[in-house]
This record gives sequence, C-alpha cells and structure tokens, in this order.
Amino acid sequence: MLNAIIETATDGIITIGEDGIIGLANSAAAHLFGYEVDELLGNSINMLMPSPHREQHDGYIQNYLQSGKAKIIGIGREVLGKKKNGEIFPIRLSISEVKLKERRIFTGIVHDLSLQKKIEKDLRAEKERAQRYLDIANTIIVVIGKDGQIQLLNDKGCRMLGLKEEDAIGQNWFGLAIPDESRQEIKSVFQTLMEGRQIDYYENNIITHRGERRLIAWHNAVLYDEQGNINATISSGIDITAQREAEDRIIRLNAELEKRVDKRTDELAEAVNQLLDINKKLQYEVKERKAAEEEVRKNESRLRQALEKEKELSNLKSRFVSMASHEFRTPLSTILSSADLIEAYPSEEHQKKRLRHTTRIKSSVANLTGILNDFLSLSRLEEGHFEAEPGWLELDQFCNEAIGEIHGLLRPGQYIEKEGRMKGVELFLDKKMLKNILFNLFSNAIKYSKDNKPILCRMEVIDNTLHIAIIDQGIGIPEEEQQHLFTRFFRAHNVENIQGTGLGLNIVKRYVDLMNGSIRFESRLGEGSSFFVTLPLLQKAASVED
Repeated sequence: MLNAIIETATDGIITIGEDGIIGLANSAAAHLFGYEVDELLGNSINMLMPSPHREQHDGYIQNYLQSGKAKIIGIGREVLGKKKNGEIFPIRLSISEVKLKERRIFTGIVHDLSLQKKIEKDLRAEKERAQRYLDIANTIIVVIGKDGQIQLLNDKGCRMLGLKEEDAIGQNWFGLAIPDESRQEIKSVFQTLMEGRQIDYYENNIITHRGERRLIAWHNAVLYDEQGNINATISSGIDITAQREAEDRIIRLNAELEKRVDKRTDELAEAVNQLLDINKKLQYEVKERKAAEEEVRKNESRLRQALEKEKELSNLKSRFVSMASHEFRTPLSTILSSADLIEAYPSEEHQKKRLRHTTRIKSSVANLTGILNDFLSLSRLEEGHFEAEPGWLELDQFCNEAIGEIHGLLRPGQYIEKEGRMKGVELFLDKKMLKNILFNLFSNAIKYSKDNKPILCRMEVIDNTLHIAIIDQGIGIPEEEQQHLFTRFFRAHNVENIQGTGLGLNIVKRYVDLMNGSIRFESRLGEGSSFFVTLPLLQKAASVED
C-alpha cells in the first residue's frame, strides 16, 4: 500500500541516507529529472544538482550531522535541479528527516516550478508592457485607493507633478496635488465616485512640486475588487491650462475688437456729419459747385469702401468666434444630457425613462469600447503579438456561444439563422481567432441590416476545410468602392452616418491570413452582402460519434 501511494504521487519523492546515496525514488521523480528509476537508485543525490551545490552537497550533510543545526530540513524552499540532458530547471524542495534505530533517512518532496516560473515571467512582462503603454500615453493616468492614497501614477503624471514614481506612490493625492482652497470639493467628488455615482468629466487645478498650478480635465471611472466592491478610482487627465488661457485671450480680443468697431463707427458718423455740413456749404458756392460735387462723390466712395471694410471685419470676427467656440467645446452633449435627464427622474415610476437614458449612455460607451477594441486588436496584430494557439472545439457549441455573445447587439426583430452540419463535429483551430472573425462579421451584418431582417450563418466542413458564410439583407456595398473593402479605415459613402471605425474587415482579413485561410464577398447595393471564409484544418476534423 505504501509503495502504491508513493508511486501514484504527482510530486517526486526521493530518499537518501547519511551518505547522500539515493535509496528510493518514485516514477514521478525519475520522470521529472529525465531518468529511469533504476538509473537513480544507488547513486549520489548530487547527480541531480547543478554546480556549485553539486560539489558542496556532501559538506551540507556532514555539517548537519556534526552540528545538529538544520538549515533547510523542515523548510520548503526554491532551488535548481539538473535533468539528465543537462537542463537546469526550478523546483520547490521540502526535506524531512526520519530517525531509525540504526540510521537516518532524509526524504525530499520535489515539485516542478517550471510552468509557474514561466507564468510569473509572462505576468511580469505583461505588467511591464502595460506600464509602458501607460507611460507613453499623452495623458495623466492616476489610480487612487479608497483611502485616498496614490496606487499608480504614470510617467506623464510624475513629470507633471515633478516627482519620481517611488516618491508619489503611497502618498495622499489630495494633500500632495490639490490646492488647499479646492481640496474639500475634490474630496467630495472622489467620495461620490466611490459610492458608485458616475462623474465622467471634471475640471480642477492641481499644484506641482514646484508650486505651479495647472488646470486638468479629468475623465473618471471606478475599479472593483474580486468581490465586486468599488476599491479605487482611475482618472485620465489632460492639461488644458494653455487652452483655457487661449480662450480667455480670445474673449479679451473680442472685447477689444468690439471697442474698435464702435470707435470706428463713431468716427464714420462724425465724418458723415461733416460731409453733410460741407454739402450745405457747397449749395451756396455756385462757382465751385462742380468741383465740390466731384469731391463729395469721392468722399462718398471712400466712405462706402470704409463701411464695407468694417462690415467685412465684423463678419470675420463672428466667424472666428463661432469657430473658436466649436473647437473648444467638449463634444459630450449626448452623455451629459442623458445623465441630467436621469437625475430629473428620481421616482420609481420613472424607471422606464431612466432605463432609456442609461441605454443611450451604455450604447455610447459600447461604441467607444468597440473602437478601442478595434485599435487594440489592430495594434497587437501589427506588432506581431498574435500567434495561433489551436485546440479542439465542438463546432455547434462554439457557434451557439458566438451567437449568444453577439445577441445583445441585435436590433428589433433581427435574428440569426444557423445552417450546415455542425453537431458532433470537432475542429482543431484557434478558438479566439475564430471567434473574433465571427464577431466582426456578425457585427457588420447587424449594423448594416434593417430591423426585422434575418442574418444567415452557415458553417460546415468539406475536404478538411471549414467553410463559413455570413449572409445579410442589408444596405449592401457600392460596386465602385468594393475594391477598397479590406483597406484599413475605409468606409463606403453609404455608411458615413453609421458609427464605425473602418477597421473590422481589415482585422478579419488579418486573422484569416494568420490562419492560412481566405475570405471573399458578394454584395449588391440595397440587397445585402455575403461573406465567405475558408480555413484549412490543422488536423482532420473529428466526429463525436467516431
């Protein structure tokens, strides 16, 4: 029974005597180090150690036997092991001592840490990559915990405050960066966010380490812990100090222009009055009448030209003010109006109205999320961060999952029909890439189809190749623009009023190319579009019945 327990253990078990000779090794230990069990028995344990521990191990045992002071016995720790092929790999080693009448036995439990270390390395690399993204962002990004302490501040924020990251992390944000006179107000805004109430946009002054004040426009969101509770806020800020100063200068310039126009108008009025006086005098001066009339005509011409110039100056000022007002106004009217209207419906009977406005807000956020996802996918594809990771998947179940995830985007009366032999068919493909291909094709079919129109999804395996067809009855693609369909950022002229980035089909084409497949389409304006994708299978498709 003891032998069965040892042999079925998932971790390696090795026992040695006081002389360091291996007396027992289970199959898991032999497999872990690349040996057969018989190759280990009777040999010194240092054969499984890299230098310098290989040469020093016998000394470790003798020191313990002589002094009785245990350094690693009874304590698990991470060490390096050496396989038969010379490969060095990380292990967790736990050593225990068994004292018998005639001798002592040391038992080691060995656990392979290679996968764990790889995961830790990948996580560190991902964290460093995320930190680089934050540091190259042209906005301040700060994460504030519920205690008001700074948990994260990117490079832009550190440079703005004039601090090093290690000096900023852990400090209280409100005491560090918020001026005294507005500190209580900003704390109230923070508390409102921590209570789950949304404040998407806010402006306030911060004070740098050098004592300089900067006006920052913030976009805010909250972060949740594993239990779903709000535990921090994340804010992205843009320095609008120069912009606000420019707006103030424009206002002052407008006021100055108005004063100048008023002054010129008064001067013109005075000139007209003088001209009238001259004309009256000329009536009594017969001899000089012709010359005087000619002079009057000249003066009138100059006056008309001056008036036209003043009119042109006034129009130029109006256009400039209009342009400046448009460029400096934050284009968030839709979300802000919905948020204001939600606050206007506090009663329970207004729930439907609140839901209508929250739906508008969610839709705007969903569109922004889709755009960000498109840019993120495109960026990762261009950087070569995507590699195929194929695995077995059941086709019908996969298709149902994809339709379920896209179901929330369906418009009133729209539905998706499935065709083709899918049940019981298993494929060896990259599930994530395949789902992204379907999601983008479904999204386009839904977006460019009218209400109450079906969308056909047909999938089947023919000659070890997966054939996919997504067919809609939407607005179609103009024939003269079809040649540009897979070009990045391209959007046909008949969809300019429909939200989109022009990246979806370009991303689909890239995924299909990564999977060594092909994509084509057929489309008629006003009748709909059909997209056909073929993907070669890496292994022969299997059937559940088989």
